Amino acid sequence: MNSTHLLRRLRSVRLSSKITRRNFGAGQPESQSQQARLFEGHSTAPEGWEGPIYATYAAATVVITLALGFSPDTSINTWASNEARVRLQMKADGTLEKEEFGVHYNTPEKIGFFAEWDKFQMKAANPEEDDDDDDDDD
Repeated sequence: MNSTHLLRRLRSVRLSSKITRRNFGAGQPESQSQQARLFEGHSTAPEGWEGPIYATYAAATVVITLALGFSPDTSINTWASNEARVRLQMKADGTLEKEEFGVHYNTPEKIGFFAEWDKFQMKAANPEEDDDDDDDDD
């Protein structure tokens, strides 16, 4: 048998067979819950709790937006950039002779933050001055 004879036979078999059509569930009856109106029998008047809930949602959205907007950048690129900047500044100032592997230089102790804070505290509060007025009343 040649191939054209087989093709004709397959076509005739396909055309002569009963073609069944799939409905994919379209023939089922519609349920009663699909025909009902939404919230039928319930009043749609405001009940008093909607206003505070909507205000709370709005306030929470604003707070979360501000908190996420002003959160610090904690990416590794930002940290590495700040660390490199501090190392270059310390080299330029002469406070860093040779870098050590594994040592972080962008810390308050390394950049002199506590020394500046101590100077500020000494200027802001005079240690000799007695602010205690309780003893003056006696």
